[in-house]
Parts: sequence; structure tokens; C-alpha cells
Amino acid sequence: MTRYATLAAILSQRIQQGLYPAGHRLPSVRALSQEHGVSISTVQQAYQLLEQQQMIVPQPRSGYFVAPRKAQ
Repeated sequence: MTRYATLAAILSQRIQQGLYPAGHRLPSVRALSQEHGVSISTVQQAYQLLEQQQMIVPQPRSGYFVAPRKAQ
């Protein structure tokens, strides 16, 4: 598993556990880069993967936020 996929899985798990609730702002790219000891591009790829999975949404000039949960 690639580093970005591993990071995306960690973030996905945190979202599913409720550590990052719907609408919550995710840590900045730089903060996650430092926290996990990976490059900024690795964090950006992880965020892109989560965005494709519709788990997070980008807000220009504000960062990334947890997507609203869909009614089941």
C-alpha cells in the first residue's frame, strides 16, 4: 500500500469513528505532513483520494472539510 493510500485510510477511519464529524475542518496539508512524516504531495494525494470517495470536500482558501453524511 502506498503512503498516500495508508494516510487516506487513517483519515477515513477517523471520519468513520466520528473523530472528524461532518462539516469539521480537517488538519492542514502542512500539519498532516509534519504529523505523519510524509511530503506535502503525499498528503495532497491522500486528500484527492478521499475527495474521489466523496468523504471530504475542498473549500477554496479554507482547506478540506468532512463531507455531510448521506441519509441512509
